[in-house]
Amino acid sequence: MSQKVVICGAGFLGFNIAKTLLASSGGSLSRVQLSSRRPEKVQDALKTVSDLDHSRLLPPFPVDITDPQSLDNAMKGADVVVSLVGLLRGTPEIFERIQCRGAENVARTASKTGARLIHFSAIGADVNSPISYWRTKALGEEVVHRHCPDATVFRPSVVFGPGDGLFMRFARLSKVLPFMPVFGGGTTRFQPVFVGDVAQAVQAIVEDEETRRQVAGKVIEAGGPDILTYREIIELVLLYTNRWRPIVSIPYNIGMLQGAVLERLPDTMFTITRDQIEQLKADNIVTGTGATFSDLVFRRTSRPLTSVHMVLPTYLE
Repeated sequence: MSQKVVICGAGFLGFNIAKTLLASSGGSLSRVQLSSRRPEKVQDALKTVSDLDHSRLLPPFPVDITDPQSLDNAMKGADVVVSLVGLLRGTPEIFERIQCRGAENVARTASKTGARLIHFSAIGADVNSPISYWRTKALGEEVVHRHCPDATVFRPSVVFGPGDGLFMRFARLSKVLPFMPVFGGGTTRFQPVFVGDVAQAVQAIVEDEETRRQVAGKVIEAGGPDILTYREIIELVLLYTNRWRPIVSIPYNIGMLQGAVLERLPDTMFTITRDQIEQLKADNIVTGTGATFSDLVFRRTSRPLTSVHMVLPTYLE
């Protein structure tokens, strides 16, 4: 029977998860509802994608995750809730309100509704971290499992694909900057994971009962097959955009001064915060084997995880 999947967060990742679910033609077909402050833009974008079953795309439902009543209305009849609650930048108070209390509101509503919950956190989440982003991500995981003990939590590294906020941001910067800055020598390591692989893993959980049982209550770290330093990421961007720029290392203390100024100004592609500079001091890679995530993707696609070298040329060029 058709099940209702509420995607709470209509951005880059929400769009790709919805697209993957709507492209499915077998198993337990899902009706998909986008819910965020302004879900209409992503809803309209999905309608332009051919080869999707648009009849299963439910009307968008605006929600405010800080308002439990709006979540109650949005999640009526939901069988699965995919929670993409999160911010990249903000004050400690905003991170607490969104990534902790907001995540708790989503989990509490999913529990009340009887829906299965798939919650997205981040590699590096740590309740003892001095960095607000990572600390509130970890606190969010705790409250999610308090209300939904069988929830599956994904901790992805940086997610890439057409429309991403990492490689495409660096590509835009390379158009206007005379050099490309990296902080602390650019030695921090990342494990970029393809957005299509993340969406396939979610689909495996949504559509397969045995898979759901296997990952119930688990925290899954999601990384791709490539481990790249910050500097190597910039080098790939320059390679696939066919540009040359010198790569210049900026000391962390200079970066902190930049962040102190830029985080107080309106967001632009140049914006960086002190929290983000601090995050660059730690590797962002899978700490375990990553077997569960790769198994989920292989189960849906019968192929290994997607390398950045397979996808970047298709949208950076």
